Amino acid sequence: MIIAVCSLSGAPGVTTLATALAAVWPTGPLTVPVLVEADASGGDLAAWHRLAGRPGLVSLAASVRAGTDLSLVQEPGTHGVLLRHGTELPGGLRAVTAPTTAHEASAVVAALAHRSQVLRSGVSVVDLGRVMPGTAGAHLLSLADVAVFTVAGGDAAQIHRLSRCRDVLDALAENGTAVGVAVRGSRFPAAEVSAVTGYPVWAEVPHDPAGAAFLRGEAFRPRGLRERFAAWSHARQDPEAVDWMPLLACARRLANHVEDLPPAPVPLGHRAEVAA
Repeated sequence: MIIAVCSLSGAPGVTTLATALAAVWPTGPLTVPVLVEADASGGDLAAWHRLAGRPGLVSLAASVRAGTDLSLVQEPGTHGVLLRHGTELPGGLRAVTAPTTAHEASAVVAALAHRSQVLRSGVSVVDLGRVMPGTAGAHLLSLADVAVFTVAGGDAAQIHRLSRCRDVLDALAENGTAVGVAVRGSRFPAAEVSAVTGYPVWAEVPHDPAGAAFLRGEAFRPRGLRERFAAWSHARQDPEAVDWMPLLACARRLANHVEDLPPAPVPLGHRAEVAA
């Protein structure tokens, strides 16, 4: 399954939400979620976690371009290729990180778009950043089983732009992609955002400095009495629980919702690239 997280205007929390979603995705013996940074403008994870020089999207692109790892693609549920080129982040999340600069990232994202079958051997949460028309990111978006579009809910202009891109969302849905919206810090009711965009709001992403710091690998601690009580309460049940952080709890609900979505019918023939 390919789960694309992206935006069509700016990039309001795309990487943060994609990382949180992959971090809390239900893991089983044959289900190892992998976060793939495929933002052609450059990735953030390597800088967040000081991963310079580690395996990542560059080594993955070189491998699949040469065809040396394609035999591993056929192993169902194992993510053989992605795990070989991924790095384990604190907490156990496996991630394939992108170069931090656009001139390096754009080339390897384009290579991945031509070998996108490597993303289908398990659950891939793909961070596409801001998707532009006719790009490799747009091609990867057109291949996704699920697309989550992030929007800054406090910015009426962003919501309006998303509504003006209704034909893009409709084209994805017609090709079998489940489409939903994640609103960050909305000052508008979810029902109103859904009515304007024409698609359901799957998540209302809260402002959560502690959760964002956790995902960036920074030192953090509960802030305020409410967070301290929530952290203590969750720790009593599970010492490794992270759901006391509103951002991670929101991502957990989104992951459960996406996992429970019914399989969408896929039209005959290849999916056409969507002009985002």
